[in-house]
Amino acid sequence: MNSTTTVLPIFGEDTEHAEADVEAPPVALGMAAAAARLVAYRYTQFEDGEPRALLVVDCPFCDHQHIHPAGRASTPRVCPRTSRCVGRPTGVYYFPAVNP
Repeated sequence: MNSTTTVLPIFGEDTEHAEADVEAPPVALGMAAAAARLVAYRYTQFEDGEPRALLVVDCPFCDHQHIHPAGRASTPRVCPRTSRCVGRPTGVYYFPAVNP
């Protein structure tokens, strides 16, 4: 019966240095225009019972939709607004026009 013994290195005794993967620094994506639309909803927690509005933005950086409060539906805060993408924090988008 033949047997072999293998010596495994212990911490700090590696004979070969493994190269760690180096991550590139995040790319500055800058600012881009995004399409946004206004969505009205009724929130029962407010005592006035007036419909509220949300801005639903199609993010140009992560291909998701981001939702922003826009205040009352009768007088929504829409433009000009800028925001940072959650998925790609180096990207800032703005929505110059909002579709109802």
